[in-house]
Amino acid sequence: MNKKTFALIAGITGGLATIAGAIVSFLQPAFTPAIVAAIGIAETAVIEICNLFVIEETK
Repeated sequence: MNKKTFALIAGITGGLATIAGAIVSFLQPAFTPAIVAAIGIAETAVIEICNLFVIEETK
């Protein structure tokens, strides 16, 4: 994928993770801190996986 697509995916992933964290914090289920931390870890993992498929531009 090119860098523009990666930036789009990273932005969407970040937004979704923020929304999910806010919803979990609002609802306050059992183990809220662990769930919010897991959401952050999953976000980082998705971005790192996508980073593996970024094609470097050659000039």
